Amino acid sequence: MPAMAAAHQSGETMASTRTRLDATALNLGTDLVHADHWADTSKAGVIARPSIIVRYTGNANAADDLATAVPTNGIINYPDHIQPLWTRSRGVAGANTCTTCHSDTARLDLHATVAGTGRLVSYEELLVGDPLIDQATGQPVTRLEDGVPVVVRNAALVENMASNAVGMTRSSRLGEIMFGELLKASAGSRTAHPNPPASAPDHSTLLNAAEKRLITEWMDLGGQYFNNVSASNSPVRTTTALSRSAFDASVLPVLRANCVICHQPTGTSGAMQTSQSYLRNRYILTGDAEGDYNVTLTMVSNACNAATVATNALLQRPSTVPHPAGSTGQATPVLATGSAGYNAIATWISTGCSTP
Repeated sequence: MPAMAAAHQSGETMASTRTRLDATALNLGTDLVHADHWADTSKAGVIARPSIIVRYTGNANAADDLATAVPTNGIINYPDHIQPLWTRSRGVAGANTCTTCHSDTARLDLHATVAGTGRLVSYEELLVGDPLIDQATGQPVTRLEDGVPVVVRNAALVENMASNAVGMTRSSRLGEIMFGELLKASAGSRTAHPNPPASAPDHSTLLNAAEKRLITEWMDLGGQYFNNVSASNSPVRTTTALSRSAFDASVLPVLRANCVICHQPTGTSGAMQTSQSYLRNRYILTGDAEGDYNVTLTMVSNACNAATVATNALLQRPSTVPHPAGSTGQATPVLATGSAGYNAIATWISTGCSTP
């Protein structure tokens, strides 16, 4: 507007001029609203940028409103506000919900089941990257950190450690897929998480404006599981992982006796692993008790249903023949259903059932 530009005084910032002329611009609001107040449309060829208004509810097009819980006081909790987006029915041809395709058998699991960490399995999938594989050997890459072997991981879909002003969403591969644009995600994350196949729906059209705003704000706040602060009606919430002491006492001995021989970075007896690929195999045991505990938690995708082996890879895979898939000549499972080791793991998993 020509009046806004003409009113600018020496020494003022644009914000100072704007709020001096319109004190209401200082009022805090919950909606994403932007208008181009500085375009001098009296000049030839100058056109104001279109206004942007994205509300959680009450948008000009009702189809752009949230159909799920709306954050209160700016607090976004993953279980309350983000997870419902993955399980909401959308009526998309060939897929009613995100979990219709992104299931426990797909590349990405967006289910709302409780993982061994006490958090939802979908959160773990989005925030934890797959192991980095050495292309020459096919083995997971490890490094020593303070003398402890650690598995090196590829970028996750959600980048929550961005250290510059570009924002977490722009640095996250999930943001690029969600908007259908190349933003600031790393080349490595694009390799680890390629574009959806041509046969899949256009993912940039699957979420409405309010849903994209909500996920963007969640990522820009650091992709936290609980975003609670001292605010009314917002009690601090916690999660409880499966017992570490019980793992050390009853589960770790089973893993060392039956699983380490193949699930260590160097493969069987130090030889290159040729019978399976570590791609998409997150279960890498390094021999460090704490690290093996943490990675074992990721193999538990439903602590509330330990008895059904198909819901937890930690039980399902070693009790199935063949394991690993594609092996030949294997007549008995690595860990038979009902065996002492199997029962020890199942009992441990069952203690983690909780409401997220």
